[in-house]
Amino acid sequence: MHLKIKTLLLLACITLGANDIEIVKPETVGLSTDRLTNIDKLINQHIDENKIPGAVVLVARNGKIAYHKAMGAADIDMPMKKDSIMRIMSMSKPITSVATMLLYEEGKLLLSDPVSKYIPEFKNQKVFVPLPEGSAFSYKLIPVKREVTIRDLLAHTSGLMYIGIAAGVHYDKPGRKDMIELYKEADINDGYCRTDEEIGDMVKRLAKLPLTTQPGELWEYSLSTDVLGYLVEVVSGVKFDKYVTDNIFKPLKMHDSYFNVPKEKTARVARVFKSDWKGSLVRTTDDEVLVQGELVMCPNDAYKTSGTYLSGGGGVLSTVYDYFRFSQMLLNGGELDGTRVLSRKTVELMTATNHSGIYNPSLLHDAGWKFGLGFAIQKDRGHNVDAGDPGAFEWAGLYSTRFSVNPKEKTVIIFMSQATPFGHHFELWDKLLVQSASAIID
Repeated sequence: MHLKIKTLLLLACITLGANDIEIVKPETVGLSTDRLTNIDKLINQHIDENKIPGAVVLVARNGKIAYHKAMGAADIDMPMKKDSIMRIMSMSKPITSVATMLLYEEGKLLLSDPVSKYIPEFKNQKVFVPLPEGSAFSYKLIPVKREVTIRDLLAHTSGLMYIGIAAGVHYDKPGRKDMIELYKEADINDGYCRTDEEIGDMVKRLAKLPLTTQPGELWEYSLSTDVLGYLVEVVSGVKFDKYVTDNIFKPLKMHDSYFNVPKEKTARVARVFKSDWKGSLVRTTDDEVLVQGELVMCPNDAYKTSGTYLSGGGGVLSTVYDYFRFSQMLLNGGELDGTRVLSRKTVELMTATNHSGIYNPSLLHDAGWKFGLGFAIQKDRGHNVDAGDPGAFEWAGLYSTRFSVNPKEKTVIIFMSQATPFGHHFELWDKLLVQSASAIID
């Protein structure tokens, strides 16, 4: 099925629904209208080639939106709209990290605190050590040198892992097959599944498993942020989704962001499509089984829009405009439209590049990037980041969503599609960054 749906470039200030989204003429914020139209060509080319069903793209500068367009389809016979609700998956992590830092500012925790201070099951943990082939046992367990801290969770240096990534990216590492089996036996949820389990129950089981490495000795993307979600719940005394809604979504007027989408808005949720990036684009079904490698991750419930399990690492559904408001708050040093969410000093702490030590966030980036407290940060001009600047920070979501904030140029760029598998969109994202940067004319 051909999914291309053309939209018009909006140059004048307009109002869209209840959000009153103002679009300014690009030149008023130092951007070129003509050059931004290259984004239209790029996205529509990928839609024409059946690589993605559709997308919503936003480019803002100096706090003003200069480009905000929906192209293609959200589902069969359903055009993508600017307010289409997307599964942002791991773009939930910066939101959960901000929730954690709110408690930090309130004096309810320190980043140096051991997690066991709040979740006792993290006390007396062991570290998994694979043994040489031919040994009587395949691995041994040794005590941790120090406990996992809240900073470790924020920076992904905790020694935890994701089953799906271990089954894919890290499957050939010594001992990973055994670790996967331990996680599976403990019925660990990677956070992608909309289950009816309470997050605390899973986190407590996770805490009893061995760590893959000593805390602080390796950067590895993991379930750390799901643990943070439960930590927020324990420390605040409020359900995790309510805490985030009351302290982040409502103050920032993120009116379409949820862990559980209300029934009256489910028709706006875009469908995830499977793409081989070669022209085969297949709509997922309601009972789709999400597979990572040979590992079934979410049998029969991958695409629910509600559930009891509140994943801090991947449970939020949102819109491009809502996530722009969240990103702009960070770019502004913690404030938006007169409402302060975080202090400037806390945002500076989150965007510092020394939290992961010598280690790089190798899942999405390589040389030239570090990891702060919730997202990757460009440290210098590595070979794959020519369009960015040191200090820019970004992250992405499993179903092909991504955001970037550039403090030097005061830009926010957000791309949301709904396509799997995840890795295909990297080149598209890099080209979008180049086009956004090349539109700067002042």
